[in-house]
Amino acid sequence: MDYKLLSDDELIVLFKGSCERAFKEIYLRYWQQVYRLAYRKVHHKELAEELTQNLFVELWRRRETVAVQSLGAYLFGSLRYSIINHYKSLLVQENYQNYIKASNNFGVVNNTDYLLMLNELSDALAKGIALLPKKTAEVFRMSRMEHRSVKDISKQLNISEKAVEYHITQSLKYIRFYLKEYLFLALIIRFFL
Repeated sequence: MDYKLLSDDELIVLFKGSCERAFKEIYLRYWQQVYRLAYRKVHHKELAEELTQNLFVELWRRRETVAVQSLGAYLFGSLRYSIINHYKSLLVQENYQNYIKASNNFGVVNNTDYLLMLNELSDALAKGIALLPKKTAEVFRMSRMEHRSVKDISKQLNISEKAVEYHITQSLKYIRFYLKEYLFLALIIRFFL
């Protein structure tokens, strides 16, 4: 079968069935356009290459659950979110670096104390998430840790948006209750950021 002759819709069907040749054709058909758009947005060759590669790796990883109606629209939309998430992570890093500079300048909290507090809070959060029902924990991770939209979570998990909102609400209530003893620690960390 000559995959070059197949339409995007036909490739999607084969790809969702884990056909590597269909995926290779999708990659060959779209990688240059995705890379060019990424480069135009970030103005950095290596970063554009990394974003393009990660997009296709993630597409393959999620092949069985991804909801693709238009291949081009899906890829360019995914690239847009990848770029946004990249810049969000840069802001987090910058805020952290500013915090470190401020804490070193004012001697409020040293790096070791901060890291110990952060590790303790992270461990408590992980334990709290582990105690959630499986679906609720999955929705919580996707929403709060992967920063996915309710709509995206709904599509991926094949549940209604109302169900996603319910799981988010329940998980937040539980996590707040579970972490109440760490509230003071969280306030200290938040105060110094």
